[in-house]
Amino acid sequence: MSAAPSTAPKPLPLLDSETDVEFKKMLEGKPHTGSDPYLSRLRDTYEQRVARFNAEPNPDVRKKMLGDFLTFTGSKEKAYVGPHFVCEYGFNVRLGEDVSIGPSCHFADVMPITIGSRTMFGPHCQLYTPCHPLSPEERNGTSGPEWAEPITIGNDCWIGGGVIICPGVTIGDGVTVGAGSVVTKDVESRSVVVGNPARVVKKV
Repeated sequence: MSAAPSTAPKPLPLLDSETDVEFKKMLEGKPHTGSDPYLSRLRDTYEQRVARFNAEPNPDVRKKMLGDFLTFTGSKEKAYVGPHFVCEYGFNVRLGEDVSIGPSCHFADVMPITIGSRTMFGPHCQLYTPCHPLSPEERNGTSGPEWAEPITIGNDCWIGGGVIICPGVTIGDGVTVGAGSVVTKDVESRSVVVGNPARVVKKV
């Protein structure tokens, strides 16, 4: 059987008062202005879609709603996303087949968060792609530039509850990340990592 085609939410058309200059910078990982009108409308729109998903009590209806804000690189038949899910845009979250995301997870997807098939997340996991300047003067509250680095997680991983994954991290296939760990650097396939910062304690 051939794999299901990739499905992604359609981007919003530009209004007359908007440009996609900052949006394109964002997608390329370049410094951009997060308060740009088009980016702000994108976030507001997807926030509303996610809110409707979280408010829906029927699990069958909830599953059908996943395609309104997430991108699937395969079938979404077995996908599970628990209640109280939070994302910044949603279309930058790319899920393989049979992915399970526990309750109250937060995926800040300014750049793509790509997750392989059969990977599972416990509750309260946090995946952060955004970066900000270290200088407070350059950071300048919400007026300064921001950028992001993508997160990639392979197939057949188990990400324990309360794990934090930092910008730019790549996690290989078959990795287990212990609950409460903070992953700050790449993890080789078939490793078990725990701690803050997470360190390899075993190879499988």
